Order: sequence, then C-alpha cells, then structure tokens
Amino acid sequence: MGTGCCGNNCGETLIFTCAGAAYSGQVSNRAGVNLMQDGAGNLFCAAAVGAEIPDKLERARNAGKRVVIDGCDDHCARKIIEGAGLPVDVHVDVTTIGVAKKPEKPEMISDSKRVAEHVRKSLCCK
Repeated sequence: MGTGCCGNNCGETLIFTCAGAAYSGQVSNRAGVNLMQDGAGNLFCAAAVGAEIPDKLERARNAGKRVVIDGCDDHCARKIIEGAGLPVDVHVDVTTIGVAKKPEKPEMISDSKRVAEHVRKSLCCK
C-alpha cells in the first residue's frame, strides 16, 4: 500500500493536502483521503513538515513521491513542502480543474472523486 506507482514499487508515496477553510480546501483533503483509501499513497501532515518535526521531515525526505493537492492558487501546501527543501512530484490546484473555492451548490463527494482521479492519472504518467 502507498506505492502510488500504478503497481510498481517506487517507494512510499506521500499525499499532502491543503485542508483549508474554503470548500476547495476541504475537497482537496477529501481527495487525499480517497487516494489513501484506494492505496495510491499515504496521507501525510504538511503542518508537521512546516513545523520541522524531525521524524516527519525524515519520512518526507525518504518518500519515493510527494503529491500535493492545493485548494486554491495560494498553493500553501506546495509552499510548505518546497520550503522544507523537498521536491513536489505531482501538484494539483483543484481550482484549475473546475472546483470552485466557494461554490453555489457544493458537491463534495463527486468533486473529491474527480480530483482523486486527476491525481491518479498524474501519478501514472510520472
């Protein structure tokens, strides 16, 4: 579990999500949960990386792939990971694939599944 390489073992895939207050941040987090439940990677704490918790930084450094799902164009999660000196292998800003930051009619389940599928496709192409 957590290889994220479409069946190939390329080391642990860590998934960092925005989890911000806006709807789009919550969709990003739910998509990360979906991916973890499907075995595409392991959800991991971006805040722990930003706080420089030693064992968390070590695990993030040793990851085979780092996936970041941001909820808006501020790209806070990506900035946290890159600020720790870590490369981001797959980055998705959910607003670029049609998830509104504050939608008139939220559809969390379908939006998060769509984001998860987009990330899955990106993982398989890298």
